Amino acid sequence: MHISTPTTRRDALKFGGLAVSLGALVAACGENVGGSDEAGRVGNAPVVEPLPDLAVDEAVLLRTASSLEYTAVAVFETVLGLDGALPDALRPTVERLIEDHQATAAEMVSLTEAAGGEAWDCPNDWFMERLVAPLVEALGAHDDPALVTADVLAIATALESFAAASHQELASSAESVEARVAHAEAAALEARHAAVLAIAADGPDAYISPALVGEDVAPDVNGQIRQFAVPSTFAQTSQVEIKAGPADANGVRTSYVFQTPADNSFVYNELSCSA
Repeated sequence: MHISTPTTRRDALKFGGLAVSLGALVAACGENVGGSDEAGRVGNAPVVEPLPDLAVDEAVLLRTASSLEYTAVAVFETVLGLDGALPDALRPTVERLIEDHQATAAEMVSLTEAAGGEAWDCPNDWFMERLVAPLVEALGAHDDPALVTADVLAIATALESFAAASHQELASSAESVEARVAHAEAAALEARHAAVLAIAADGPDAYISPALVGEDVAPDVNGQIRQFAVPSTFAQTSQVEIKAGPADANGVRTSYVFQTPADNSFVYNELSCSA
């Protein structure tokens, strides 16, 4: 049985008013539907300025290479100046690393000038500001001198692995035979540096990565990512990650990543050395 409720005069007026209101709303929404074709925005954000289109040529790659060598020199000189951060037995090793990086930097400078570029004889500002400075600050936050030493060795090993990977990539992009050979020789030298430092940090356990025989590589007791003299079958150009500084309340340590040079860290011909 269908039950119908009689509609009162008051209901009719109420329903009629609702229909009129909805009709007005639809009409308002339908007006000027064309509008602007520009993307919508919230707030008054500044207009994004396009980055300059700067050329990457042989000189830029060589200037970048010398900047990495001078960055390594700056880092190792800083390490030598940190009281108690480096075991006395390793000071001669670090001094030798500085000499090697200075020699490689000089070769890259010479090749830059031969390629028609202006020599770059100071560190890479991008890496110094975004990676080296935060790492030095993290070292200063430690209360335990032993952890400072452990972090210094991790940073030094990562820096050499990063330098080796960078030269390997630059060798593949170089135009001249002389530049390719120089990058390849630098990559080999700095890979040996990394091997020496890895063994200095962890002894015989750092000879060969367990990953080469299919085993997992667990962090050390301080949560540090372990590094090895022989990390893989072939040379790697992937990023190098380490931990530095004290752990937070949850036992988590900050990660720092070394990545080979790219558009944001190239030393373009339009840049001038700040040294």
